[in-house]
Amino acid sequence: MSEYINNTELRVNKLYEFATGIINHQNGKTLIDRYKDAIYDVHPFDVIVIVDRLMMDNIELSELKTGINKVLNMFYSSLINKPIPDYNSIPFLGSLWDENYALNIKLISLKPLIKELNKKDISKIGYKNVLKKIYDIVVVLQEFELHYIKKENILFPYVEKKLPEYRCQSVMWSYHDDIRKYIKNILNLAEARGTNLKQLNRNFGDLFFAMNAIKFREDYILFPVIEKIISHDEWVEMQLQSYEIGFAFIETPPRPNESISKNNDLSEKVMTINKLSSTLLDLDTGQLTVDQIMMMMNNLPVDITYVDENDEVRYFSAPEHRIFPRSKAIIGRLVENCHPPSSVHIVQELIDAFKSGEKNSESFWIEMGQKFILIRYFALRDTVGNYKGTIEVSEEVSSIRKLTGEKRLME
Repeated sequence: MSEYINNTELRVNKLYEFATGIINHQNGKTLIDRYKDAIYDVHPFDVIVIVDRLMMDNIELSELKTGINKVLNMFYSSLINKPIPDYNSIPFLGSLWDENYALNIKLISLKPLIKELNKKDISKIGYKNVLKKIYDIVVVLQEFELHYIKKENILFPYVEKKLPEYRCQSVMWSYHDDIRKYIKNILNLAEARGTNLKQLNRNFGDLFFAMNAIKFREDYILFPVIEKIISHDEWVEMQLQSYEIGFAFIETPPRPNESISKNNDLSEKVMTINKLSSTLLDLDTGQLTVDQIMMMMNNLPVDITYVDENDEVRYFSAPEHRIFPRSKAIIGRLVENCHPPSSVHIVQELIDAFKSGEKNSESFWIEMGQKFILIRYFALRDTVGNYKGTIEVSEEVSSIRKLTGEKRLME
């Protein structure tokens, strides 16, 4: 066993040196010749460890992604020949696998249309008709957002708890955001009748590469590794949480058996909460039961998330129409891991300003389609001013922005 561990560590060290050399623009042929034995024997977990180390090297993200793309191109032949689990026997992973298969069919259907769009002898009417077909398929591709949301909000939190080398997920999340950008660009160009064909082709190339890259990295790298370290009950938990978000390109699968075993500590906590549900709690300015508090929080027309003084997510409300997706898997998760790499530094700077007392609140606003979203952050402090966490309050305010005049209560 020790010999196996030593051989694995030696191989990983060599592969890390190879990846570092590629990122530092050393001669590729020389590097391949030097590390060819390790390259031909690469395993899925090796890649997880290598990317985790590279993330801790604080390499600029765009440069890191370019380097990883080149490295994985070298690893492809070896990884594609490694056995993978029977995903359809695993709750949650089976759904993600099926969604990836369905995605591949959608992408294949686009290729002949793009080829036809680029024909030199295509008529203006023909160009317009083909562009419309492409637009309709890309609109449907937006549904695959559900796949990425489930990864970011359900899968990633479980992996963080089980796998110390979890930082590859930040790179994946960055690709999700790239894909969202490419789809948006393609739809905008298509709506403008695709007069900039060169730009349209570039975005299609980027979209195909990113979607196929993430599909491959899920099926042949991430999933084979985490399948071994996450329990069956946890896979069932994840699948049950996924019904609220939904499924991309596949029929809703049957619900798994929900009789998940719970440890005694958790069972006791659940029993305690059930006992408290009808007990009046003194809130200083009134007395309410737990049930009443939950009803109040979940019927406010806002999303509320609470992050404690240790930067861990402790609560989120469950309104009927959520603005941003949430799952129970994020409870206990570090807030820095709940955001894409592009915005982590902004979140951290804001929390640091709250902790230092420099700020007590901050507001942002964004447009999401026809919606105008106001996002506000408030520092929480105890009676002597100690920082006790942050609450995020998000609200869709399109209708509020349109208000004019007055409407009195008695009218």
